[in-house]
Amino acid sequence: MELWFWLSFVFVAYTYVGYPVGIWILSRLRREEPVDPAVVAEWPAVTVVITVHNEAARVADKIENLRALDYPPDRLRFLFVSDGSTDATDAVLLRAPDVTLLRYSERRGKAYALNVAMAHVETPVVVFADVRQQIERRAVRHLVARLLQTGIGAVSGELLHVDPRTRTAAHIGLYWRYEKWIRKAESRFASTVGVTGALYAMRREDYTPLQTGTLLDDFEQPMHLARRGRRVVFEPRAVMYDELQETMAGERRRKIRTLTGNFQSFARHRWLFLPWRNPLWVQFVSHKWFRLLVPYALGVMYVSSLLASGHFYRTAATLQGAFYTLSFVGAALPKLRRIRLVSFAEVFVELNRASVLALRNYLDGRVEARWEKT
Repeated sequence: MELWFWLSFVFVAYTYVGYPVGIWILSRLRREEPVDPAVVAEWPAVTVVITVHNEAARVADKIENLRALDYPPDRLRFLFVSDGSTDATDAVLLRAPDVTLLRYSERRGKAYALNVAMAHVETPVVVFADVRQQIERRAVRHLVARLLQTGIGAVSGELLHVDPRTRTAAHIGLYWRYEKWIRKAESRFASTVGVTGALYAMRREDYTPLQTGTLLDDFEQPMHLARRGRRVVFEPRAVMYDELQETMAGERRRKIRTLTGNFQSFARHRWLFLPWRNPLWVQFVSHKWFRLLVPYALGVMYVSSLLASGHFYRTAATLQGAFYTLSFVGAALPKLRRIRLVSFAEVFVELNRASVLALRNYLDGRVEARWEKT
């Protein structure tokens, strides 16, 4: 039992601490100066692509946000794809003279909508965005300036959350900052293993049509580019703003869908697990695959500490049990989430639980390509 405890402990420690710290140290060895948009002599034409379903309450604000972007107006186009909307979304978009609208009656999901959009994009650069987030004025300039560098295949923007109104949201935000820290280190060292789906840029010619039902375009497109030897980088000055989920239930739904998409992509693209075919194999395994295995390692670590003999293992089991109890207390008694440790324990356990539920969803065939608002 002692061996199983230490194997699982080392695995969890490497996944959450060892790899992030290691990739950060390696990234510090690489010198990379930020790109100044002022040095760009000629800006390429860009199409901003946004897919929507029943977003009548948001599209008007989104159009105004796009119109306020600091990019040459004659080089910027807006393309919306309405994925079977049944509310007033299409009517609002049709009233905007500077917006191109593609629409169809049957709801097919984001992957289908993106493929439809890319069949109509004529500009050399495409920026993918979501309807909910507000894009900072100069974000597109920063994305494009970075994309014009030699060897860059895609550029991810940075998602910033507004001030949290609940303690749960605060810890979800802490987790997201931790994720961005890792992505920034991966980007500086070589390449990230994904982009922020709410805002990223790539060349039209580099787009790979998505398979039917694909959940994670923001993972599959970057990995296709990395496979061809192109870097996928994180641009912290290309900012968009969003609100955090205020409840654990909303974050759980979002996380389960994302992690289900991971399992889907892994099953469809087995080459990801082959180091001689995946240039980002270490990053992929350490950042993506191991994260999905952590819940099971945590279970092994807890059970083995319960069964092992000795004061150390009894103490380890007690501490683990106390931590998990705090998470259950936070779920059962929402008022106690104001206690920082209770809220953190609940978020940590829920995020790992989401990984287990996502695997169950995938194995049961419950992969829903049509997204729901969270």
